[in-house]
Amino acid sequence: MSAEPLAVFGKALRDQRRGLLFWGVGLALVTLMYTSSFDPDKVVEDAGGLQKALNFDDLASGPGFLRATVLGMIVPLLLLVFVTISGAKSVAGEEETGLLDLYLAQPIERGRLLLERFAAMCLAVAAFALLVGAELVLLNAALDMNVGFGNLVVTVLGLALLVITLGAVAFATGAITGRRTLTLAVTAGYGGFSFAINALASQSEAIEPLKYLSAFHYYLGGNPLRDGFSPGMLVLVIAPVVLMAVGLARFRTRDLNV
Repeated sequence: MSAEPLAVFGKALRDQRRGLLFWGVGLALVTLMYTSSFDPDKVVEDAGGLQKALNFDDLASGPGFLRATVLGMIVPLLLLVFVTISGAKSVAGEEETGLLDLYLAQPIERGRLLLERFAAMCLAVAAFALLVGAELVLLNAALDMNVGFGNLVVTVLGLALLVITLGAVAFATGAITGRRTLTLAVTAGYGGFSFAINALASQSEAIEPLKYLSAFHYYLGGNPLRDGFSPGMLVLVIAPVVLMAVGLARFRTRDLNV
């Protein structure tokens, strides 16, 4: 492996190029399929607590529909799978197989390897968000969903930040532990917890304080599809930086698993 600038970053993208293509096509198809089912005449009668928690009581409006389906559930959870697998493989997975030792035998510092691989994941997530966002802009106009362009842009940006935060959980856990299975469990567990707590917090006073531990809360808590930017989204800028700083500090000093 070359020690040229961004060599690790470029190799990480090249190694995933087929997978990234399949993910992009899949996300585009899922977005098209679900968004095309939007029906402004749909009426949800007597919505129960769970339906309200998942925002299924407002499917007749464009913002409500996208919040409940594509941008609030389907795409974020699919991308959670992507960053969980990618993050677990990038450090902990290769450490367990011994490949990481081979890479680090080259003139590449540990911190550089971790950060460039994380940057490659961030670029992939940004590309996926841009793809979904561009598709929704077209579908918003075609289906008369009446979602403000600025609000849609802010929400898609929030989506990217949400997924990057979840990816940072995976990278930091892998860097700290070197255990692929544990990294998968922690990232998937936090992602599921984050989604569920954000949905259920409004239904229980006992659960409500836990929403501040949820990345989904900072993504959708301010209802960006209706109201635009919320200052809470800034947490999704700070959190990945803190997570990666902690992971980087530990990764640089600990003994690798052999």
